[in-house]
Amino acid sequence: MSCAIIVLGSPNDENGNLLPIALSRSEKALSEYNRIGDCKILCTGGFGQHFNSTNIPHGKYLQEHLMSNGVPLSSFVEIALSSFTREDATLSKPILEKHSITNVVLVTSDFHMERAKLVFNHILPNIEFVYSEATTITTQVEFKELLQHEKNAIKRELANF
Repeated sequence: MSCAIIVLGSPNDENGNLLPIALSRSEKALSEYNRIGDCKILCTGGFGQHFNSTNIPHGKYLQEHLMSNGVPLSSFVEIALSSFTREDATLSKPILEKHSITNVVLVTSDFHMERAKLVFNHILPNIEFVYSEATTITTQVEFKELLQHEKNAIKRELANF
């Protein structure tokens, strides 16, 4: 199998329910899966106070949502038990290598895509990426805050390259 969809994690609540950003990413991944067909799915997200305080990995909640919408269990590879974007990429790398995956559809939110591209291209330079943005439904003020957070995070990432 040479194709995978990587769905980047984001918050769920204390009961494991996907919050709006995670739902939009999961729905975008489902759309890509239905469009592409024969492709594996790699969900990211482990644990962290800022996004998942349950005892079940966030990636498992993403898998459950996708399976409840018709994706068979056999379509999933291992979960990357990550807590942040750089870890999404570094923990995805050995999974992609194990399954000989060379083509990836990277699914994340519109506000997060610039940083995700930067990080994934740096850590996985031999992977051919297609980028698929999930639309973030929020207020204009909240969206500006998300963009500012990303701008600061990109500066941090560039300092670490």
